[in-house]
Amino acid sequence: MKTIVVPFDFSGYSLEALKTAQKISSKTGARIICVTVIPSEIDWDLLPEEAQQKHPELIEEKEEAMDILPNYIRMVAPAKAPIEPVVKIGVPYEQILRIAEHNKADLLVVGAYGKGYEEGKFVGSNLQRVLRNATCPVLAVKKALDGNSFRKLAFATVFDQAGKKAFEKILPLAKAFKTSIHLLYINTPEHFTNSSESDAMMAEFAKGHEQFVIHRHVYNHSDPDHGILEFCHANGINLVSLVSRVKSASSSYLVGTTETLIFKSDFGVLSLRVHD
Repeated sequence: MKTIVVPFDFSGYSLEALKTAQKISSKTGARIICVTVIPSEIDWDLLPEEAQQKHPELIEEKEEAMDILPNYIRMVAPAKAPIEPVVKIGVPYEQILRIAEHNKADLLVVGAYGKGYEEGKFVGSNLQRVLRNATCPVLAVKKALDGNSFRKLAFATVFDQAGKKAFEKILPLAKAFKTSIHLLYINTPEHFTNSSESDAMMAEFAKGHEQFVIHRHVYNHSDPDHGILEFCHANGINLVSLVSRVKSASSSYLVGTTETLIFKSDFGVLSLRVHD
């Protein structure tokens, strides 16, 4: 893992995301790009300098953010931590995705909610758009994840080839923290599978990864979302990974499940987006 991007809007949730990224960086050596976006419908990057001067209020906000962002970074990281502050102007999710793609980010770590969040709302629109469009894994947190939080990870998906592609993406993180991986199949009435079949499917899925501690679980529940929640609570797991599919006709855990878990739990939720 080489590069982590952290969107930072000075909210408490984004501070928890930065703390989590710093914990991952301390184990992997990854550099962190901490990016603050001044919201605007203007595509600032394409605007000539002369035209930019016609928006002094945006320039002032950017300069203020550039002044105070390093102070927040110093709150959570050692002086020599590999964290690069970046301030942009534009549509927040567009800038976040642009920076992640430009820097070939291995991971986005985001606060579950952002500035201006109101209690009782579902996840914010910027987070939804990042989850739905990021090409790298996205880890959403409400609370900073410490080393203990990375000791166990529940990987919930349909165990097929697309799921295996996503599984490969979590292995660098699992290796760094010596994480035990809990493969989890939620058996629902609509998509019922015999336990022996599910277990065999997961055993095949885990082949080739003998260097990791991998457990296999089939959990029966009428609802996938609540099944994952119950399983993680019962097993003391604070980090769950879900696979979302792009244009898939098969049964799968969609981004909607990811959003539900972020909303209903205090877990770290790692979203992995794959093409079938």
